[in-house]
Amino acid sequence: MVFNLLRDELRQAIKDCGYSEPTDVQRSAIPKILDGFNVAMQARTGSGKTAAYLLPTMNMMRGGLTETLIVSPTRELALQITSQFKSFNKYIGFTGAVVYGGVGYAEQVKALRDASLVVATPGRLLDLANRSVVDLGNVKYLIIDEVDRMLDMGFINDINTISSLAGDRRQTHAATATLPMSVRDAINKILVNPFIIRMGVHQYELPMVEQLVYITDGSWRSKYALARGMVMGSKSILFANTRERAYRLYTQLRNDGLRVMLLHGGLRQEVRERTLARFRGMRDAALVSTDLASRGLDIIDVNLIVNFDAPRDPETYIHRIGRTARLNNRGKAITLATRSELRILDEAARLTGVDYTIAND
Repeated sequence: MVFNLLRDELRQAIKDCGYSEPTDVQRSAIPKILDGFNVAMQARTGSGKTAAYLLPTMNMMRGGLTETLIVSPTRELALQITSQFKSFNKYIGFTGAVVYGGVGYAEQVKALRDASLVVATPGRLLDLANRSVVDLGNVKYLIIDEVDRMLDMGFINDINTISSLAGDRRQTHAATATLPMSVRDAINKILVNPFIIRMGVHQYELPMVEQLVYITDGSWRSKYALARGMVMGSKSILFANTRERAYRLYTQLRNDGLRVMLLHGGLRQEVRERTLARFRGMRDAALVSTDLASRGLDIIDVNLIVNFDAPRDPETYIHRIGRTARLNNRGKAITLATRSELRILDEAARLTGVDYTIAND
């Protein structure tokens, strides 16, 4: 088993985390990274990509200043990666820092003074590099997570700058849920002779999600009547297309006595972090969110996704429903859509090779 290639401290931490068998992407990536390859891995959300690059990298680390740099497109993903690092770091004791915008500098600057592993969003990282707070010339292992999202969010120039500043590195790895030509081109510019690991045959790989569609007339009343009954007794995420609609849905569900929380980009960072921590700790609760939660959010026991509003494009649909069925669990995704909105789901089915079922025809 590939976990046996790792040092004793990591194997014990893995055991404490409850991991008994590696996932497919871990089985493929860990030996290649340990052998010194630059690895680009494409696998569906929830497949264990973070551990696939963290474990072998931590196995090779010596604890030097800013030895490993992991770049993430969002604060939420940066915090999630940091949490997994802390779990694996239990018996090794490397120092770490997480760096992202929207909060003060002081604590992050202090943490960077002796951090061996840094997880950062691009903007704040380059800001601190320009202030000479962090020296990217020390980086030996550079990892770019969610390369496809980096492209979507316009970060590719920042990533190229970071890659240039970390020019003395030994290895570079990239992780992505999708591998269209634009992502492949970006990876080839950052990684030298990458070994590409691609799980599945489609451009987008879905977890084991049962996809159901309820046809509605598009009115709030008809959709709310369906959604309220669906989320009772489950751990669910409900997606709305705007902050205003998310707040309205959250308020109505709360007034109806459901245990519900709200997440969107207009909330302060500390509120968002507190909300996610509470949601992770609950067994049956509903999280109403905008697409802030559609990527980079890893909560392994979400068993239901409800698209209260149909997403605007197939990629968003794919990433929304990928919030369930994490780590080989099964899940369900329900979309409330008008017949004209089915074209988005039809395109998603073409991209993934997995179709949906209309539940109320």
